[in-house]
Amino acid sequence: HATKRGIARGYSVPNRLRFLRGDVETLEEAFGKANVPMGNEFDVCISNGAFCLVTDKEKAFRNVFKALKSGGRMAISTTTIVSDRLDPSFEWPVCMRMFAALESLKPMCEEIGFRNVEILDADSPMEGMVIPEEALM
Repeated sequence: HATKRGIARGYSVPNRLRFLRGDVETLEEAFGKANVPMGNEFDVCISNGAFCLVTDKEKAFRNVFKALKSGGRMAISTTTIVSDRLDPSFEWPVCMRMFAALESLKPMCEEIGFRNVEILDADSPMEGMVIPEEALM
């Protein structure tokens, strides 16, 4: 879909624009299916809402780092937790147990080799959300 849109917009595909979709934990498989070498290929990696459900976040970040060219950039949007705010005695849903602790992301990415790591915390707590009474009826 994205490749077709790129062609429609006049981009030379695959020379200037390439989209690769795959499981970030097994990224080498996606590269293999696309006949693309794994290392130093991409200028940018964008992920919107997928990293929160990745089981092995360190492996996923390492794969992205490996796939990016020197000077490449990564931008992700992901749900995180502040680890000291979750009651450990409560059985949280699986998705919440998979969220990374906010404070772990920057050191993890820096240890992998990313530079100029910025974590932007939207800090959008669900407290204060109001469900209209008519929706409850």
